[in-house]
This record gives sequence, C-alpha cells and structure tokens, in this order.
Amino acid sequence: MADTFVYNSQTRLEMKNRLRHAYLGDIQIPVVYGVQGALKEHYGAPADAPILASTLDHIVAAVGG
Repeated sequence: MADTFVYNSQTRLEMKNRLRHAYLGDIQIPVVYGVQGALKEHYGAPADAPILASTLDHIVAAVGG
C-alpha cells in the first residue's frame, strides 16, 4: 500500500472591483472569478461586468465534464 499523503490547500480570496480573486498556493497570479451566460442575468450582474468563468465552471472542468 502507498504511503499516507496529506495535502493542505492554501487559498486566499480577495474582492477587487466586485470580482473574487483567488490566490492558490504558491501561484502568484490569481484566478479571477465572475459570471457568464445565464448566471450573469440570474445573479443580476451589471451589463458591463466582464464575462469571466464562474466557480461553477471551474468545478465542472476540474471533475472532467
């Protein structure tokens, strides 16, 4: 059997210009989350808000589907 492995994710979130900036571990460039498509309308994002992937988009991509 493989050795026990424990990973602790170090994440920091900052709000800048109404967008979430996620700093993940040692990576210096943040992932910036927003909304797009139907989510933009559902959450009442301003019309001029940038079209960015949402956390939901990233979760779906992370599990491969």
